[in-house]
Amino acid sequence: MNAFRTLLVLTAFSCLTDLSGQEKAAPLPDPMKDVRRSTLEMRFVAVPGTTVLFSVWETRVRDWNAFLRAKKHPWSFQTHFQQDENHPVVGVNLQDAVAFCNWLTEKERDEGVLNNAQSYRLPTPEEWDAAAGLAGARQDLRASTAERVEDTMAFVWGLTWPPPAKAANYAEGEIEGYSDGYEFTAPVGQFTPTAEGLFDIAGNVWEWTDKPDASAAGVPTGVLRGGSWAYFRRECLTSAYRYVVPADMRMPTVGFRCVFDDKQRTARMLSDLAAANQRNIEERMAQMRRTNDSSDVEALRKRLGGASAADTEAARLDPSRLSPAVAGVAFTNILGMRLVPVEKDGKVLISTTETRVRDFEEWLKESRRTWPKKPPHLLGNTHPAAGVSWDDAKAFCQWLTETERQATLIPATATYRLPTDLEWSAAAGLTGETGADPAARHLGNKEHFPWPTKSAEEWAPPVMSVNLDATKVRGFSDSYSYSAPTDKATPNDLGLREMGGNVAEWCEDVWPGAAIERVIRGGSYLSFERDSLLTSHRQHAPKDSQRADLGFRIVLDLGKP
Repeated sequence: MNAFRTLLVLTAFSCLTDLSGQEKAAPLPDPMKDVRRSTLEMRFVAVPGTTVLFSVWETRVRDWNAFLRAKKHPWSFQTHFQQDENHPVVGVNLQDAVAFCNWLTEKERDEGVLNNAQSYRLPTPEEWDAAAGLAGARQDLRASTAERVEDTMAFVWGLTWPPPAKAANYAEGEIEGYSDGYEFTAPVGQFTPTAEGLFDIAGNVWEWTDKPDASAAGVPTGVLRGGSWAYFRRECLTSAYRYVVPADMRMPTVGFRCVFDDKQRTARMLSDLAAANQRNIEERMAQMRRTNDSSDVEALRKRLGGASAADTEAARLDPSRLSPAVAGVAFTNILGMRLVPVEKDGKVLISTTETRVRDFEEWLKESRRTWPKKPPHLLGNTHPAAGVSWDDAKAFCQWLTETERQATLIPATATYRLPTDLEWSAAAGLTGETGADPAARHLGNKEHFPWPTKSAEEWAPPVMSVNLDATKVRGFSDSYSYSAPTDKATPNDLGLREMGGNVAEWCEDVWPGAAIERVIRGGSYLSFERDSLLTSHRQHAPKDSQRADLGFRIVLDLGKP
């Protein structure tokens, strides 16, 4: 579930029912009504029902020209009408719009204005729904049937037709009883804004949303929203109308609007919503217990979806029901982690998933330690443990070794540890690497990825096969803004999941020439650039680093220590 969907579901669940059957609205956290200005003087504001900030204007000619000057982007569209620098840019296709967002992100990161968790991108169709004020988008499960029906007929200004004065820039003279005063595009900010201060959500230019989809014929398409200066048909100007067009289309009626996405801000919002939701659940359960109505308690549990089996099962399995580890044979350990041989009949078994929150917290509890850098975004028991130092990962391995030796699940000579650099490559399907050390092997193979690819040029992963920063990888999508449960992605030939994403993973090796640094392999939910996603790509960091996108995967070495 992506962050936007999570926000909507949490919002819906925060409206509970008391014992009398009356709805009880839970106090929701403030959605952080902050305002941001980009280095191009684009202003961004919060929109209820989303975790992003929306630009109050469509991207202007002045903004676009700054991009063209900086990037020499191949674009030569000419309008048949005059525009000044405050008009919305037109004649951009979906790739152009994404390129602008990526450039502005890179520019402000290079200037130290943004951090790696912050970026500009296009709004999703669902975020655009919320910006347009659709009840179904802002309230999701709480929206009534009547509200959902109204959504299909509503305009940004309401249900009336023709539009009220100064509502939007549509086809001048084509709507009976309405005139906007502009034959073509209008400067941004000329018409009545939404309650949040967004201009031209209706009219002026159609706006691209994220991201491309493949049509039945295999041709990439995109979704446009909002209408334009050339449109006048009532049914095409409703807020819910989605105009599906070829993704490479450039027209004088089409532009775009950016949103600002701050993953740390989103995490705080979701965490606050989750906490408020949990408080309400606990209050409701306590009220039910006071009435001794166990059937009501179970009904509420079912209504809220309950916890997954993986989240509620015991932290440890019964050792007497497990088979001891044997070379060359898949093994399930005491934490329920499945390990498979890296090589046929080999003595090194590797975990099919990254070490989970539930596994790591079992070690923390046993060791009486804390987790000071636990990522702030929502984490279930089956999400990968991140914000973990190399030393913590090694200590976890040592604890698991001692625990399973005592349970006689592994031989006295066996040890849990982190994979070596070459073991990690082999597990990811990359063999035949040359180079004496990880630095020498870095980017040695520029064609292999941890997922099947059509060619070196068509390298994007299959949809939902890995968890990356999907908004920046053309032709790819996933359902997660941050880390994902470790068992969701498509496994590779060995049965290993997320070798190329979710969280990056610590390895055993010291980085050459830097005694305090260790090798890191694999992409993460923050990764999107081609070279950083190659299987041969290596990172390195001080071993005390505790990044929110950095975790680990364990191996069991059945050979002599």
